[in-house]
Amino acid sequence: MMSADHRPTDLDAADSLVAIARLLARASDMAWDQAATNPDPVLRFLGLGLDLATSQALELLPGSTDTGTDADEPAPVETDPLELLRAAEELTRLHPIEDSPPGTSQLIAAICDLLNEHAP
Repeated sequence: MMSADHRPTDLDAADSLVAIARLLARASDMAWDQAATNPDPVLRFLGLGLDLATSQALELLPGSTDTGTDADEPAPVETDPLELLRAAEELTRLHPIEDSPPGTSQLIAAICDLLNEHAP
């Protein structure tokens, strides 16, 4: 039987979710930048997948959550979208899924699917 536990999301898990959203957004930007100069459709498919995963991550955040897209927040230095995607996936393993908002498992599945489809 499923538990109807409605505990607030653990702050650490919520902070990780913000970081995941930032990494995915940056990876998407990098993929689209590369796609602009490289006609390979694989980069466009990666960009689309990253856009969708970013949207999923942002939907999981509470409405008042700052995603750190302000100018005072440094962007990740990495320029390889797959490395940023791997970093986002690593962050998903920091907290038990029970500490995350409902829907996080679908985000994790989307991230893992992108890695399986695009990572060598």
